[in-house]
Amino acid sequence: MATRKTQSRVEQDHLGEMTIPAGAFWGVSTARCLEYFGASGQRVHPKLFEAMVHVKKACATTNGELGIIDESLSTAIVTACNEILQGELGDQSAVDSLCGGSGIALNINASEVVANRAGEILGGQPGIHDRIHPERHVNLSQAPGDAYITASRIAILLYLSQFKTCLLDLERLLRRKSLEFERIVKPGRTYLRDSVPVTLGQEFNAYGSAVEKSLRRIQESAEGLKEINLGGTFVGTGYNATTDFQRRIVDILSSSTGLELKAADDYFRLGSSMGDFVEFSSSLKELAVDLIKVANDLRLLSSGPATGFAEIVLPEVLTAPSDLLPDLMSEAPIPPLTEDLAMICFQVLGNDHVVTLAAQSGQLETNSMTPLISHNILSSMAILEKGILSFSTHCLARVTANSPRCREAFERSGALVAALSTELGYQKASEVVSRASASGQDVKDFLLETKLITESELDRLFHHRFMTTPGRMRASDDSIK
Repeated sequence: MATRKTQSRVEQDHLGEMTIPAGAFWGVSTARCLEYFGASGQRVHPKLFEAMVHVKKACATTNGELGIIDESLSTAIVTACNEILQGELGDQSAVDSLCGGSGIALNINASEVVANRAGEILGGQPGIHDRIHPERHVNLSQAPGDAYITASRIAILLYLSQFKTCLLDLERLLRRKSLEFERIVKPGRTYLRDSVPVTLGQEFNAYGSAVEKSLRRIQESAEGLKEINLGGTFVGTGYNATTDFQRRIVDILSSSTGLELKAADDYFRLGSSMGDFVEFSSSLKELAVDLIKVANDLRLLSSGPATGFAEIVLPEVLTAPSDLLPDLMSEAPIPPLTEDLAMICFQVLGNDHVVTLAAQSGQLETNSMTPLISHNILSSMAILEKGILSFSTHCLARVTANSPRCREAFERSGALVAALSTELGYQKASEVVSRASASGQDVKDFLLETKLITESELDRLFHHRFMTTPGRMRASDDSIK
């Protein structure tokens, strides 16, 4: 027994004594978890610990309202929970993120911290549970299964509110870039072969649309996570919880978290099926797939500068000195942020596969792999958020177009023939491009000199919108005199 001023305290359970560090609000059961579980070396995600505290707070409130525990105990527990949610005792989340038993370690950790702080509020000391007990009071009307699954759902939903901000910012930035580049005509490419004209802005707008759709899918998949099974306790029967508790807990937990939660349509399903998590993880995977495509495209479009596409210029975030050609290329810009984004997305694809494996590994009424599921989903969201923010700020926002190069590539490629063929037909257009190239003339100058097209027709024909929007058909070669 000790106060926070002493070096440590000794607590005892049926396995023996354990020394608890000074200042720790967790107790002997958490210490056992720290001794047994720690493979990942990573603590529980802060949002998950926060969500579990919301669960403890809502349960204490409900139990107090229903007269299941004394109101003074309920008030002390709620006060302790509020302190944690306001940022105090944040260092008391101690257990490893990967722990078997359906997240029992986190449930124990949170219950002991809340109980010890609530007991202290009532005049007691940490480690002495004569006023508030972590199991009999803080964990009342719950079991590790329904508490952890509910906390996992809430953690993802709470994180989503900030996660979607980075996606909205990314989409808006891509839309702004599309407007910036809307007049820059370049050759489109199919299978990396020259094709009909496209604007650089249209390519960036497509990226924005992909991100927009990915965000919509993520939000839609999150709807399934709003269903909670709190009150189903161990296997879904509601053992040790009243029907009044089940009816009331959803509204109280919704109020505490600010989320629109709803009671499970089947408590047994939510305890045993991890399908809702799989669906959400899959939506993150879809986002990652689209972002890999964007990153790879930007790397390709910026390749060069002499022998690649070189249609855009990525910011010189880092430089790589060359020992081979010190005079010619002493500092070569490299595109690490596009590569960084791609690697992050590869990790998300791997995390999704782990979620799938964990979800199918449940047996009968429970799934002991739920910590692995929540760990990988929250990890995917965290690395995506950081990666997207860095990519948007330091790379995408500073991307510039190499307009002369885009024009040169357009005029040297079949895209120019495709543009002219709407007026001249394919055969004549090919002839014009070949003759202009042979004489070293600009195609526009050649057309005006040969009077094949008037100046006003030429302006219309080479307008970026005319070349890159629907409504043009290639003229028949037979119709051209």
